[in-house]
Amino acid sequence: MGSMSTPMEPHVGDRLERRHEELLRLVYGTPEGPPGDAAAELAAVEAELAERLGPAVTGPADAGPTYGDTSADDPSDGSGPPAPVAASGRRPLGRGRAIAAAVGILALVAIALAVLAPAREALSPPRGLAVFERAQTPEERGRTDEIATAAELQPSEAATLRSLGRAFGHDFWAFRDDDRVCLLVRRQFFFSWVTSCTSVDGFAEHGLSRRIVADDIRDGARPRRIGPGDVVVMTWGPESIDLEWTVER
Repeated sequence: MGSMSTPMEPHVGDRLERRHEELLRLVYGTPEGPPGDAAAELAAVEAELAERLGPAVTGPADAGPTYGDTSADDPSDGSGPPAPVAASGRRPLGRGRAIAAAVGILALVAIALAVLAPAREALSPPRGLAVFERAQTPEERGRTDEIATAAELQPSEAATLRSLGRAFGHDFWAFRDDDRVCLLVRRQFFFSWVTSCTSVDGFAEHGLSRRIVADDIRDGARPRRIGPGDVVVMTWGPESIDLEWTVER
């Protein structure tokens, strides 16, 4: 009596398929990227599933072609009996094709991570002093010489200039010099730069603030709820993504 292949135990297959589904969710459903070796494990599990698929669905040698396989009806084909096919009508993957498929999946995962990295960076803007860890933007480089000259900055300070944005008709920039962190503020249109500095430790505790009298805010840049006698306090702190502000009556 001819030997027959032993089918995969149901509980083993179920466990492998469940792990396959978990890894798919980890690799393709995690915005910050797959943890640890999830991508490599996914490739290995898919290769094992492909390898197990062959002997599990192949029938005895004399079982004849599976329904839907028309290759045996072609008299011009001299390649011999058709290869066994799966119940779905597709031929099982061999070991070489399974490995190639696993390598392809790893390549796709690497490409996905490369695409997601800039997206994560754009969705997670720097906080506080982390603004100095990113490279200067083209706009910042274009204004560095102008601001450094007007604010009388040293070359080492000018190289660290970063824009914090614009609010209430004022420009806000920052720069570093060793243990010192400084906030540069200027009212737009031909006014002078005002500099406020503190130590790195002082910044971590209190941040940097600039008080702007409402009368120094032109009408087009002043919200209605800010009255003529109010003072706007602009703050840039260790956890700030954008400039923060409060109003003192």
